[in-house]
Amino acid sequence: MNADLTYLAPRAELYAGWRRLYGAYGASVGDSIDDEIARKVWSWLLHGTHRLGAVLALRPDAGVVAFAHYRPFPRTLHGNEACYLDDLYVDAPHRGQGIAMDLVRRVREISTQSGWTEVRWVTAAQNVRARRIYERIAARSDLITYRLAVSA
Repeated sequence: MNADLTYLAPRAELYAGWRRLYGAYGASVGDSIDDEIARKVWSWLLHGTHRLGAVLALRPDAGVVAFAHYRPFPRTLHGNEACYLDDLYVDAPHRGQGIAMDLVRRVREISTQSGWTEVRWVTAAQNVRARRIYERIAARSDLITYRLAVSA
């Protein structure tokens, strides 16, 4: 674990740092995140709406440098709950320092404390750097993700 980092749940005063990274994360995956979306998701995080949680990584000299968003989901074939790691992002100047690994470990600890049976997540096939980290700590699934748009 990184000794100079602090890992915290979201707090109101951390919004600006999280927002900056959340916007960068959205851009990195091809989604534009406007202020309305950011405020809504931040509200979910602060209030536990949708049982959504987060771990923020803070560095004393830089503020929020990374985040992980997670939530439980039911495993219908096993009759239990697991954790879905929705988003994980480390600010570019802080990559390669083990922060992503620390965040996954933190989410795993939260999952253990919550009685969830596994942590599951997806990443883009071209995200080679992240996949190298993930393949050191987790088993890759053969599941393929599909998306079906639904009109509101």
